Amino acid sequence: MYLELVSRELRPTTTFVIQKADQKGLLQRLQAIGGAELSPGPYEFWRVKLSDGTSQATAIMYRSGKLVLAGHAPAFDHAIAITEAVGKPLTPRRPAAHATTAAAAEVPPETDPHIGTDEAGKGDFFGPLVTAGVYVDERTAKLLRTLSVRDSKLVSDRELRGLATNIRQVVEDEKRAVIIVAPKRYNELYKQMRSEGKNLNTLLAWAHTRAIEDLIGHGLKPRFILSDQFGDKRYIESRLMVDTRLSGVPVLQMHRAEADVAVAAASILARDAFLQWLEQAGKTLGLTVPKGASPKVIETGKLLVSRLGADALKDYAKISFKTMNQIVPGLGPPVA
Repeated sequence: MYLELVSRELRPTTTFVIQKADQKGLLQRLQAIGGAELSPGPYEFWRVKLSDGTSQATAIMYRSGKLVLAGHAPAFDHAIAITEAVGKPLTPRRPAAHATTAAAAEVPPETDPHIGTDEAGKGDFFGPLVTAGVYVDERTAKLLRTLSVRDSKLVSDRELRGLATNIRQVVEDEKRAVIIVAPKRYNELYKQMRSEGKNLNTLLAWAHTRAIEDLIGHGLKPRFILSDQFGDKRYIESRLMVDTRLSGVPVLQMHRAEADVAVAAASILARDAFLQWLEQAGKTLGLTVPKGASPKVIETGKLLVSRLGADALKDYAKISFKTMNQIVPGLGPPVA
């Protein structure tokens, strides 16, 4: 049974510093998850509105290099997740008094036995959604830190491949899990959930808990479970197995959870699996499959449609992205 959609929740306005080289790419990524570009003001480079159910959020990119995000969850959370990949927060964000996410001070030490989860591919038109979970204890946590394991967004693709290999050597098979939701399956699940009034957070929760359940199934007994915030923590809690819930293991979510070594390791394994999938797809298609939602993505999408037909994109891309409308007008979601 899927979750009921949680009510929208006001998030505190957040300001980021975005480097000039990343500003256009960020706009494209926000548009790829349904953002509608609005007319910018006199001191603005661009302005985007995101909608999810009854929730809305606005992202304003000022010519000064500052990006301001405001609005309600879950639309706000989608925008934050994309922005954090390229931006630096200007001021600390404080969760609302009634928010269900954990503050960093409330999270136990990373050397305590726990599971960390993260995902990759959420904002990329091509490729799967990948979630990963990693279980660490004191010894493993310290080893991973020695190996310079950190948030995958802070390392190049080349370095990431080496870190992923190191993680697999340090963390035993039964203490790590990688769940790959291929585009075809992603499209089926997304269509089903939207028809039931659910949203992207529901699909993310389903994928995260698949990784958690895999690890719990090996008999691991974490003291807590930590993931990066993508919505109300009840999305994950309600998706966990009954045995897991009854065990009383706390489920914690917080922004920038990749500061925790288990979550960082999970982010690297997830990203590595995502890159490997793109590489293999590229070999099958005889071309380079690009990341993100750039003009190159649109160009590649049109090329594939000309070669294989529009229906074939379901096997390689998330057709729920509005990028689909730029490739085959009318086949993507409605334009806001």
